[in-house]
Amino acid sequence: MPPASETEAEPAYAARDTMSRPERGRRMDRGERHRARPETAPDMNADELSSTSQRLTEELLKAMGFEPRVSVRTEGNRVDVTVEVDRDDDLLNGRLGETRQALQHLLNRFLNRGDGSRYHLQLEVNDFWQRREVELADLAKQMAEDAVTRNVEVVTGYLNSQERRMIHVTLKEDARVRTFSLGDGMLKRVAVAPASFPERTEDTSAS
Repeated sequence: MPPASETEAEPAYAARDTMSRPERGRRMDRGERHRARPETAPDMNADELSSTSQRLTEELLKAMGFEPRVSVRTEGNRVDVTVEVDRDDDLLNGRLGETRQALQHLLNRFLNRGDGSRYHLQLEVNDFWQRREVELADLAKQMAEDAVTRNVEVVTGYLNSQERRMIHVTLKEDARVRTFSLGDGMLKRVAVAPASFPERTEDTSAS
């Protein structure tokens, strides 16, 4: 990801010249599903999943110098971990949530013992992701209106998998537009184009 300027923030999205050569490696996001690897350890029940997730989160954040209040809620193999801290929550979230995403990735690796994706841990720190979801939903709707009104393809800045999924999901039922993921790696852009735009062989719709 290109470094952000200290004095000038990157725009939330921008119009893209659709007649230019498309970005190499353009492909569908489809919710960033991962194929689970076979596991030999027995499944954890709901109580074990809750207690293990809470313990791992508390240990990690305390090792970082925080005194977190951690609560958990489980549903099947998913566990939602909510962390509250009294200070410096920006250090745990990062400017655009990138630190929270990295911590969530680490906790999922710990919870799954390094491999596979049997359990999914969703981390929330001081309601950051809840606020971010609202921002992304509003951004997606604004991009759709801009794409249709101006008859152009518009593109977000670099987003992580959860952020990209919010754009795709928000516009899934909007028949006026199509959404695409651009690039490779963990951080990608999302393009929103009018549904009337012609298909290109290197593009695959994510909606």
